[in-house]
Amino acid sequence: MILRTDYIENEIKIGTEDIAVIEIENKKYFYRLVSDLYSISRGEKIDSIKFYDDSINEISNQSIQIINDYFNLDLEGKKVSSELQKNIISSIDEKAMQDLVSSYKKIYNSFNKVLHNIDLPLVMLQDFSPEVFIKALKVSIEKRDELLENLLLLIDINKILNLQQIIFFINLKQYLSLEELKELYKYAIYNCVPIVLIDSQTYGTTADYEKKLIIDENLDEFVL
Repeated sequence: MILRTDYIENEIKIGTEDIAVIEIENKKYFYRLVSDLYSISRGEKIDSIKFYDDSINEISNQSIQIINDYFNLDLEGKKVSSELQKNIISSIDEKAMQDLVSSYKKIYNSFNKVLHNIDLPLVMLQDFSPEVFIKALKVSIEKRDELLENLLLLIDINKILNLQQIIFFINLKQYLSLEELKELYKYAIYNCVPIVLIDSQTYGTTADYEKKLIIDENLDEFVL
């Protein structure tokens, strides 16, 4: 996959065999690129940025995820929650469904007796659906203790739920050691989940698995 912008000369190749790294010293360009990507992640169309497949056909609805807040990492956005629910429902076999229906009937009958004690016209959903249990039990993805573990979990979520998103990490190199970065790179490549790192400063030569584009303060571009 290829990312092209009107304001960056070099195209950015995004794949699952190596990791695209963009290091931008010019603060205005860094802000512009990240801001544009945020808009795309919200479903907005940005004319200055386009995605293409390997045959140079434009991809009009490329799904991307922007990760910027590493202290309050959100593992369950709207798309993840929706796909997680679908995944859980598709995993329910006939026997499990029968057990759930039976359990729901018991809960319904017990709770209905409680409602009858209240002098108001209260009603409750009578027909069973798995969504009811998922919502009532507040099924969610449990976070890990370490940042790297949560980032690896983020890749698992993308793969297992088949989100087909490109994950953009903003200024991630401020928070991970070189060895941790390499572990993240290897895990993303192994699981065929495309990730891109965008940083607001340069970190010198490329690390293992990186394909790097540096844009300096004067907007000169260097491919490493």
